[in-house]
Amino acid sequence: MQKAKNEAKTVESPSIVSITWHRFSLIMAVVSDATARIISTLFYFTLLVPFGLASRLFSDALNRNGTATWHDREPVPTDVDSARLQG
Repeated sequence: MQKAKNEAKTVESPSIVSITWHRFSLIMAVVSDATARIISTLFYFTLLVPFGLASRLFSDALNRNGTATWHDREPVPTDVDSARLQG
């Protein structure tokens, strides 16, 4: 037990490889974030925006200009006798 208390703890200094790897990781994190943002922006403006504009200009998604699909029905009598006949 005495021997363990008297020994000085040695701390190894980081090697050149670990320092280089840490700096490389930080730089690549920034580069990959910028690349992802650029690719996402290019994808949005080259594919999604033109498709959205074309679909808005050339399609009628709600079929607003289509023909009406109402069914003509006979008027329902409003007298009491016909109401009793309904069941």
